[in-house]
Amino acid sequence: MPVRARNRNGMIEYFDPQQLHERVGYVAGVSFYEDFLGKAIDTTTTWTAIDVSAAGLTTPVLIADSATAGACGLVSLPLDATSEAQETGLTWGDQRTLVLNRGVIFEAVLALHTLPTLLGIGVWGLAGDKNAVADTVAESAWFRVDGAGAVTVETDDTVNETTKVATGVTLVADAFHTFRIDCTTPAAVLFYIDGNQVAAGTTFNMSQVPALKLQPYFHLAKASGAGLGEIYLDAVRCFQKRS
Repeated sequence: MPVRARNRNGMIEYFDPQQLHERVGYVAGVSFYEDFLGKAIDTTTTWTAIDVSAAGLTTPVLIADSATAGACGLVSLPLDATSEAQETGLTWGDQRTLVLNRGVIFEAVLALHTLPTLLGIGVWGLAGDKNAVADTVAESAWFRVDGAGAVTVETDDTVNETTKVATGVTLVADAFHTFRIDCTTPAAVLFYIDGNQVAAGTTFNMSQVPALKLQPYFHLAKASGAGLGEIYLDAVRCFQKRS
């Protein structure tokens, strides 16, 4: 089956239905792409690594020579079994240069290598400033997994908040999926997994703060206990209109 294209909000997207509907190209005024193909995570000019633990191992790290399950260039975001508060993840260090009403689209290819257990919570998508607790992040449009692999979605523009809407999708360990958030219409933000819209019966309205500034956000944390969890992050794309 050939690569397909569509014009979405004045931006051209090329996607491959045989590759989990991953965007393989796009034409947009502003675009960002990261495939983690180098020898280390760029924490100098692009990413801020979240690494919070007293005794455990929570450091985001590239997996050497990764070419697993079609993924090329993988970042491990781990929690371990040490009984303590822990965080791991990647953000832009609260440099929020993506803008809601410019039709920002977020896409990530990732898998849960280890499903979150006990108090572990994983989120990925778009967000405001980083916080140790997912529910305390003031602005967000993201996917969430609290445990057992069941995926929910949430949005919050500081005025309208919609929390933990079920998607009907349950993840299994090491299965890669394409997660996309489409903010073309801020009054009706759309969520997709592998090209299929999820939580379609809910309207996710973020229009009360139209110029909301956001950043890519990948975060796995636990407040305490010996819970586990590990995200394998393969690729990240964000694009939008310039004005």
